[in-house]
Amino acid sequence: MGFWQWVRGEKRKTQNLSLSTLPNLTITLEYKAIKHIVLRIKEPSCLHISAPFGVSIEEIMEVVRKREKWIASKHNSLLKVSEESYKSGGAIYHLGEKKQIDFYPSSRCSVKMQEGVLRVGARSEEQIKQSVLKWQKAEAYGVYTEVLGMWEKRLGVQISHLSIKKMTSRWGSCNPTKGYINLNLALIKMPKELIEYVALHEMIHFFHFNHSKSFYAMMSQYLPEWKQREVLLREWRRKISS
Repeated sequence: MGFWQWVRGEKRKTQNLSLSTLPNLTITLEYKAIKHIVLRIKEPSCLHISAPFGVSIEEIMEVVRKREKWIASKHNSLLKVSEESYKSGGAIYHLGEKKQIDFYPSSRCSVKMQEGVLRVGARSEEQIKQSVLKWQKAEAYGVYTEVLGMWEKRLGVQISHLSIKKMTSRWGSCNPTKGYINLNLALIKMPKELIEYVALHEMIHFFHFNHSKSFYAMMSQYLPEWKQREVLLREWRRKISS
């Protein structure tokens, strides 16, 4: 089990840390300007720890071990919630619909959607996730570009650059000055109306930098049902894996 410690941008690996109930759990540590140690299960296989500067590894692990039952419970809960599996016979979500993965051995990697089934060709099953993620990013670029184009016309603005990233805590971000939009790759798994909601949210920041009353008034003007979509977005977060 690897424990990655981040201190002032330096990455070091410590081998003597583990949890008896979850020996394969990856633990990440980030030192921040906070008062207390904070534990978060970001995904089924990863425990993220935020700790105040100066706190020792021993103090941190003492807190972790005291909360080991909670960590195990949260871990098991996430495993049950996540309904996706990047493996032969598994399934992923695409634009709000569950698609089964049908793997076949091939010297060339390829991914095609055929009659609602995701046909994945690769040298081995270990390459399935990498191949599907590459396909998802290509799909996302097409869908996101279409959605942004729709809002560009309605809002009267122009996006100069779209970036698609794997994000852990945001669905999107933007740089209004440069006209940049960043959207989470995971959005391609969700219904298109949620992509529309996130895209609009980021583009309205071109007019209102913070979440002021004016920001939400403009959201309501262009997407009156945005609150319902926000609730649905939270529900979908629990359905999909990272």
